[in-house]
Amino acid sequence: MLSTRILSNISKFGNASPAKRTFTAGKVIFNKPKASAPSQSTPNVQGLTEACVKIPNAPVGPGAAKNTDYKNPEYFCYDKNSYFEAEIEMLKYRCTQPDNKVPYYPPK
Repeated sequence: MLSTRILSNISKFGNASPAKRTFTAGKVIFNKPKASAPSQSTPNVQGLTEACVKIPNAPVGPGAAKNTDYKNPEYFCYDKNSYFEAEIEMLKYRCTQPDNKVPYYPPK
């Protein structure tokens, strides 16, 4: 009851959505396991495999091929899951995100 009254009073002010998120939001959980800090960077990141982007030899769209005016035939090969397949493939190369519970000490 009290929190409802507080939130209704906050919403009378201009932009109340950040305050509402502060009072009502829970912890956001991602299905990504915590990774340890990498000892060195990965210099040779492979590109996407053909599971995500298959480069065709024949034209797939109106005038779209590597040897024509429109040189991006892959555009016509994407579907609604292509972005997510690419995200899954690149997940192992992502840097770990900073954690506010672990103190940061800059290198000396």
